[in-house]
Amino acid sequence: MKSMTKALLTGSALACLTLAGTTGTAHAATGRLTLFSGTAGVSFVYGTCQPPRDYPVELFQVDTFDNQPVPGCQAVLTGRSGASQVLCVGRGSVPPELRQVLRVRIQPGTAPPCAYGPAAGN
Repeated sequence: MKSMTKALLTGSALACLTLAGTTGTAHAATGRLTLFSGTAGVSFVYGTCQPPRDYPVELFQVDTFDNQPVPGCQAVLTGRSGASQVLCVGRGSVPPELRQVLRVRIQPGTAPPCAYGPAAGN
């Protein structure tokens, strides 16, 4: 009887641990923005946009991006010229005036879907 009780308690404990681990990771959303310059790339991974954060970009020139934001967040590119733009969700090309990127700002907001790429279904 003792070993049966012990087995039940051990099984219950393992079930609770498994459930707790699953629940904790299921609710954690992660956003990712990857900027590409030729064959080089840099990624920014984040879990929230509160408070808004600025990240310097260390690439000389950025040509394209892949933006997968957390719901309710958006990524804004600011070029060395001072121009800025909210990036669409999915894959896209960086406009010429923003190709020399100074920083990326992750902030609250909603970004439109890109015209092509995974978010557009192409």
